[in-house]
Amino acid sequence: MSEDSNWSSLDEIDQKIIAILNKNARTPSKEIASELRNAGVDVSDRTIRKRIERLEKSGIIKGYKAVLSGVSSTGEFEALFLKLKIARSISSQVESIKDFAKTFPNYLFVATLDGDWNMLVVMRLDSTEKNPTSKIIEKFSDQVSDYRISGLQVKDVNLLNMSLLLLT
Repeated sequence: MSEDSNWSSLDEIDQKIIAILNKNARTPSKEIASELRNAGVDVSDRTIRKRIERLEKSGIIKGYKAVLSGVSSTGEFEALFLKLKIARSISSQVESIKDFAKTFPNYLFVATLDGDWNMLVVMRLDSTEKNPTSKIIEKFSDQVSDYRISGLQVKDVNLLNMSLLLLT
């Protein structure tokens, strides 16, 4: 079974379990079952444990990690829009910029765009460094015809749907 079909087979209970675990990955199955019962879903502690085990085995849940608060993240992001100079191989320019952006610890993603802009680079701002995308502009200035840097605040993220970005 492919990852795409695993994601498409998630029912409402699985989605609620994932949402609870996204808030706190250490939530006991008994507490998850209680929360779901309070929401009108009749499930047992054992059912929750089995569903979590199935989600882990299918690769939907790939692991758990500690998220440190107040250490390095301000919760703000920076978006860099790039317009590249016309060249024979824009795809190699895009790959070079993407490879460079991926070396930053605060790198989130690079997207190619249709329309006026060729690329979007998004990075997390941390308290030690402002304007991390300016290093991209400096390194690739000879390939960039225009750029815009914009602050970005991300709120109310649906982590389940964001995870679908990894499947494309």
